[in-house]
Amino acid sequence: MKINKFILLPLLFVTQFALAGSYSDYATVISVEKVYNDYIIEEPYKECYIKETTVRSGDGSATNEIIGGIFGGLFGNAFGKGDGKKALTIAGTILGASLAHDQELKNSGTRKVISEEICEIKYQIKSERRLSHYLVKYLFDGHVFTYKTKIRPVEDTIKVQVNISPIIVVD
Repeated sequence: MKINKFILLPLLFVTQFALAGSYSDYATVISVEKVYNDYIIEEPYKECYIKETTVRSGDGSATNEIIGGIFGGLFGNAFGKGDGKKALTIAGTILGASLAHDQELKNSGTRKVISEEICEIKYQIKSERRLSHYLVKYLFDGHVFTYKTKIRPVEDTIKVQVNISPIIVVD
């Protein structure tokens, strides 16, 4: 009698689950190794310092120079004749602005020092070594196994779950 493989294969899988089983047992701990990782830590800190700046006590406005340029241009325009009228107007504008600027600097010859606090956030970089996990080696039924855990075993033996299932070979 010939058996169809499509019927036999599902039947074998069903019997595999029926024959599978598990039980608990104890294994001997061979070694417990601490495993460390390096971490980079950036710690912020505030650094403050006083910055002193020297400034002239002028009005900070360009109004005097503009007015000086206008009067200088009018003066040059009034005295210029023919082709030299434009050149004298431009020269009077530049000279008037320059004289007004020089006069403002002369009048504001006093200087004052301004102190201000400057604060910056900087980072101190540190490397820190931290315990990551334990690598536990244990012996069960003549074989050595390992596993990682966050909890260090305290006993010389650990409880293991043994799962048993048949290996089905289909030709």
